[in-house]
Amino acid sequence: MFTSAVLCCLTLSTLAQQEVDPAYRQGYEKIDKKEIYSWIEFLSSDELAGRDTGTAGYNVASKYVASEMEAMGVQPGNKSSFFQPFSMVRRQRLLNEAYLSIKGADGKEEKIELKGKVGVVSRRDVRWKERWVFAGKGTGSDSDSRDVFHGLPVKDSVVLIAPDKSEAGRWAWGARAAGARRIVVVSDEQARRRIGSRLPQRARYRIEAEWSPAGDDEIVYITSDIADRILKRWDTSLEKMRKSGGAGRILDGAEFELVVELKETIDKTRNVVGFIPGSDPKLRDEAVVIGGHLDHVGEHDGKIFNGADDNASGSTALLAVCRALMANPRRPRRSTVIVFFGAEERGLHGSRYYVDNPTLPIEKMVCMFNMDMVGRNEERRDRSGKVTEKAADNVDCLHVIGSKRHSLELDPWIHKVNGPIGFKFEYDEEGVWNRSDQYNFAAKGVPVTFFFAGFHADYHKPTDTIEKINFDKVVRVSRLVYSLVFEVGDRPRRLRNNRL
Repeated sequence: MFTSAVLCCLTLSTLAQQEVDPAYRQGYEKIDKKEIYSWIEFLSSDELAGRDTGTAGYNVASKYVASEMEAMGVQPGNKSSFFQPFSMVRRQRLLNEAYLSIKGADGKEEKIELKGKVGVVSRRDVRWKERWVFAGKGTGSDSDSRDVFHGLPVKDSVVLIAPDKSEAGRWAWGARAAGARRIVVVSDEQARRRIGSRLPQRARYRIEAEWSPAGDDEIVYITSDIADRILKRWDTSLEKMRKSGGAGRILDGAEFELVVELKETIDKTRNVVGFIPGSDPKLRDEAVVIGGHLDHVGEHDGKIFNGADDNASGSTALLAVCRALMANPRRPRRSTVIVFFGAEERGLHGSRYYVDNPTLPIEKMVCMFNMDMVGRNEERRDRSGKVTEKAADNVDCLHVIGSKRHSLELDPWIHKVNGPIGFKFEYDEEGVWNRSDQYNFAAKGVPVTFFFAGFHADYHKPTDTIEKINFDKVVRVSRLVYSLVFEVGDRPRRLRNNRL
């Protein structure tokens, strides 16, 4: 979550258009609050179980929006299909098998089961049989972390370290710099973070880091109770070690075998893509793209995260724009591509896949409009829970993000069509620029705008439910984007791109 910035609600320009253009008024008036309610009601229902990536609930949601577009007369956007399938490997691995075997000089073997007690930063199975060195909690100079090992033979060894919480990264780096082949870190927190059961998706930006950076795939985290079982053979413990100042020792006289087998989970999912041909034979090979993510974060701890605002509201607005375009007597001169993105909550994967495998060439995309969380009035609270910005004060406010980054001609068009709609635009949320699907289009050079009604206390919580939606706002956002699709798609000349 981002800290509140000074709001900058812009007043409407006196030059703004105050009447809906007759060329597209009929479609504009077809955007209906009752229909919007029914779409959000279905997409945020308990039956869809939070629409998580790879789940039956998400598949039902994708079939639903595809069938709604088909009933409207929208064409399939991926050749003859509405679906653009893709697969992704789940970041957090599931433990298939995990144990530590310690064979003493007397030939006796102890096998310690590690499921629920070990986590890995690895892209592959762990099978280690090297000598182990216990490096304690680490001491030494800041100038050279290798000093923490005080001459211990860590080179080509498995180094077991039990650092203070804030020092784990430093000592792990020091072990590698000193030539350690493998590193075992005692950390209850880190071990449990990587045990394989998925984290709540509201922590998704921590989940992003679960893919290990290059060179960090030989670190294993174990819990403190497992460390004590290991150290017991040498008549010591973590507590004794800490009381004695943290000095290390070679764990001699035993053979170690550490095995952690990982099971990757492949999530198969899909984008949903529709296509509305333009009315001008010369311009219909170009297109305005509109999108929003269809997925949400599923179920956690027995609770369904319905995602009525995030992002049943944006998906519903996409359907409403489709309805308006198909109901109008004439289509825009350019074509319209409609994309319901999958796996946004996992890291914008659906939109990344789409721009890498576009259904029409990137250079033919005139611009892209994204709608994500457009159904609530923003409300902000400080850390104590005190309301610092009231929802009642933001009924007419809408965040406009990225409209000036790639084409200086885009933002004036947004103000032009806003005349009869009456939003007060805010430009204070550029900090969420890389947190929704327009970001991947912008990375390819496509002018974009992300429409976002703002954060609230129910963001990524089970309480994001339909009774809190401002349906009038969803209608207004839908009309705004529909008008933009028509105005930008109808103009003879493309928007100038600042980067070209």
